[in-house]
Amino acid sequence: MKTFLVARCSSPTQNLDSQIAELKAAYPDGELHTGYRSGVSAKNKEELQKLLDMADKGSQLVFLRLSRVCRSMEQFLWFFKAADDKGVNIVLLKDQIDFSTATGRMCASMLFSIITWQREIQMENIREGRKAKEKSPKFKGWGRKSKVTDARRKRILQLREEGKTLKQIAEEVNLSVAYIHRLTNPDKAKRYNQDHLKREREKSQNEIVSQKFLGTWDNLERAEPTKKKASPTPNTR
Repeated sequence: MKTFLVARCSSPTQNLDSQIAELKAAYPDGELHTGYRSGVSAKNKEELQKLLDMADKGSQLVFLRLSRVCRSMEQFLWFFKAADDKGVNIVLLKDQIDFSTATGRMCASMLFSIITWQREIQMENIREGRKAKEKSPKFKGWGRKSKVTDARRKRILQLREEGKTLKQIAEEVNLSVAYIHRLTNPDKAKRYNQDHLKREREKSQNEIVSQKFLGTWDNLERAEPTKKKASPTPNTR
């Protein structure tokens, strides 16, 4: 069985040395792969797909802990189901979860149920806090009030119609190029806002995804007798 050790973090400024040391201590003969894409982004899913493409049937991908794989329930469901379909085992070293066993899959289900519950509590607290804030007599709306006057906005649009570049306008009115771009391209700004709202809605669907996830692993549990996967044992030399 070939073992791939995966050390990941969300930013190149973070140090992978401790992850690598712990992974190598448990699997000294494992093949090391590093990356900086753990999280919830679409790029993280692309990196996870590359790991699956690299791994052959019967091999295993070893991560230090669940948070080094992903932090999205949707990606979690997709990744571990795709790995199981390909016959690639996933091991979460610090969480002591091995997906080749029924117990490991059950523990993963429980762990993500707890994570989902924690997120729901956080979202409830946020909603309650927002409602309380909105009832306050001092509440004047969400977000910062724009310091750019209507006259200044008209001037920006006028300069753009005259053929000035975004950089030239930004220098003249002392504002960022990004702001000038949003103001002079309202359709693109609208699409950006719509995409942002879509991402927020997807995050709020954790409960629905959690139920799908639990049902998926229930099916895998029932199929367990037909599978003959060997449980990997970390080398403690």
